[in-house]
Amino acid sequence: LSNFLGSVQKAIFYNWEVVKSEEQREMTAVESEAVPNYDSIMTFGHGYFVNSYMKLKNNPKQSLYDFNRNVPEKGEYWRLTVYKLVGEKLERKEFDIFKMVRSFDNSLVPSEIESTGIWIDISHQKKYVRILLHPKHSKKDEDYKVHFIDLDEGKILPANEVKTEGVSNQNNFVSYTSFHDNLIKKGVIVSYIDAGLSEDYPPENLKKTVLAKNYPDLYKIIQGHGGQVTFLNKTTDVALVKNVTELFFPPGTNVFENVTIPAKYSVDGQEHVINSAEELQKYYKEEN
Repeated sequence: LSNFLGSVQKAIFYNWEVVKSEEQREMTAVESEAVPNYDSIMTFGHGYFVNSYMKLKNNPKQSLYDFNRNVPEKGEYWRLTVYKLVGEKLERKEFDIFKMVRSFDNSLVPSEIESTGIWIDISHQKKYVRILLHPKHSKKDEDYKVHFIDLDEGKILPANEVKTEGVSNQNNFVSYTSFHDNLIKKGVIVSYIDAGLSEDYPPENLKKTVLAKNYPDLYKIIQGHGGQVTFLNKTTDVALVKNVTELFFPPGTNVFENVTIPAKYSVDGQEHVINSAEELQKYYKEEN
């Protein structure tokens, strides 16, 4: 975790890679129906890292007629690993998908853990990922129903018991103005929840950045596979986004140069071209 933004930590720098076991490496090297990673997910959000991994004889997502079990056959497994950010440490939990489904409804079969990110129930502050379930021997696509997995308890809940509507995204100005589009032309990707480098970003440019000059430990993280910065703020924080974005550029770079605020999102209903975070805060408004 970084503390370059002051006493209150508001961002986490990370990279991660799933390291395959010797068994998994051998399986991918030969022709086999038992592929260990059909639709594994890797995602981070709201303080949770989530990774699913599996070893199954056929694909639960594509084998509508073949995959009709919620009890693993010999040698099979399907698991969900959850890392929860607590202070500066990650607490790890692991859940068995087959056991989870049987505990919820023994007549249902797991099909897919969706890679749509982590969902939050604002009223209960619960975090979830979505899972598709269907009845055994189902032959109709409409039988597939969305359910939610509670990431703290490892329990499945029906969709009607999880209220995700009304969730607002912090830092919406990133995409509601031209801020995101301006930066992506330079190989830097900033969304409302995170920041990182695109595949088009010239690696040699990273050596000239604030990150490389002032934060060598964080620089090493971003250099790694899938290096990323995730914002931990729960409300819009223009200063945080500015400070993180500036790390990917040489000292003195103005990341708000020529940012356009559309009339729809300005305080006076007029389009504005701004050149500073202060001007953004002066003219930007999400709702007119």
